[in-house]
Amino acid sequence: SSGINAEWPLRPGTMMKHLLLLATFTGIVTGYCGPKAERKFEVLLRPEPRVEIELGDTISLVCAAHGHNMMDPLVYWVKGIGPDLNEEGKRMGPTAVGKSTFYIEKAEKEDIDNYKCVIEDCCSGNKEEITVEILVPEETCQDVYGVGHVVFGATWVFRNWTAAIADCESKGLELALPKNEEENAQLQRDLQASFETHPNAAKFAHENWCWIAATDEETEDTWLAVKDNEPLTYFNWDKKQPDNKDLPLLQKGKNQNIVGNSNLARTQNVAGIHRGTGMWDDSFVHYKRPYACLCPTD
Repeated sequence: SSGINAEWPLRPGTMMKHLLLLATFTGIVTGYCGPKAERKFEVLLRPEPRVEIELGDTISLVCAAHGHNMMDPLVYWVKGIGPDLNEEGKRMGPTAVGKSTFYIEKAEKEDIDNYKCVIEDCCSGNKEEITVEILVPEETCQDVYGVGHVVFGATWVFRNWTAAIADCESKGLELALPKNEEENAQLQRDLQASFETHPNAAKFAHENWCWIAATDEETEDTWLAVKDNEPLTYFNWDKKQPDNKDLPLLQKGKNQNIVGNSNLARTQNVAGIHRGTGMWDDSFVHYKRPYACLCPTD
């Protein structure tokens, strides 16, 4: 069949100003749907799940699929699917057939977000969603984006408590843990300053809690520091915390094997800090949250 390539640059000044859709029309795009058992779509081009850029860089993400014994599927992009990649988000731009290219000539702070390419089968309505995280370098502990000097460097990535500890250690650092009221106030200020300035933080607008390096896994209500396994001498628990809340029965079966220690997954044996108030709460180890590492002093 013959093909026609069409391009639609969107009008400047709209939300979709950066989006360029390339659609390939073929002779079968007439609503054709073959026998159900014989039709399917095949993803031809799949964008990378994680794209790290600098502000001002060009971004070009291609998503394409072809229908077998059916018309080519619809392809479109959605922005703002949340840090856990599960939110509905906002649909962007026109819908393409077969192929869509998400294009940003010069990335701005507002473009640093989580997206998904949606491929939709026009015959059955079935969809495949391909998520893409666009982010800038963390540059933990550096004075970037106007954050200023920090003692604790925030990382705006969703990780569980165990993974947050491991990430800080991989950088030669340690997960933040305030030892006194002054350090707690400093951590809260550094988290909030980073949240207000770092491009990666915008997607965490509805996530107020960040991990700290404290656990009572060994003995309930005996909170220890991860670094040296010594009992904590300073706490800043929120009202009625810690409450060691048990995981709801409906969630136990699917969550207890998320980490190696099923006891950690069933009860609240790790701690977090509220970036807005500086108060602490106990939580489940498998929950995913941002966090901060203690920066080197030299």
